[in-house]
Amino acid sequence: MKINDFKSKFASLLLAFLITLQSCVAYKKETSTLDEAVATNGKVLVVKTDDTKLKLTKIEQIDGVYYGSIKTKNGIEKIPLTESDLKRISVFDKTASTWGNIGIIAGSLGVVFIIIVAISVQDMDINLETL
Repeated sequence: MKINDFKSKFASLLLAFLITLQSCVAYKKETSTLDEAVATNGKVLVVKTDDTKLKLTKIEQIDGVYYGSIKTKNGIEKIPLTESDLKRISVFDKTASTWGNIGIIAGSLGVVFIIIVAISVQDMDINLETL
């Protein structure tokens, strides 16, 4: 009885961990321009010249000025961006994020399956001498 309870708790914990990992985001390696980042209208990772990383939900251009939308505790704030302050701009890579999440799920489910099988085999009382 204790083994089955352990299996269900372990599987539940691992699945909760999986759901948390599904929020992972992958960005393209090549640097984009501000205009390309505006055109994508999606998530953008900006590295400033002082190596500060900003994870922006999107970049907009309003009256010739670029603004990055960033999530804070108070909601979404728009911060002005100047090209001279930016070292690198990486846009969201949907394909890599999707494959990464699929890999995390498949790998974790595989580990859960292996652990459950190992525990089940260990619990079996196989007496080979009676065969």
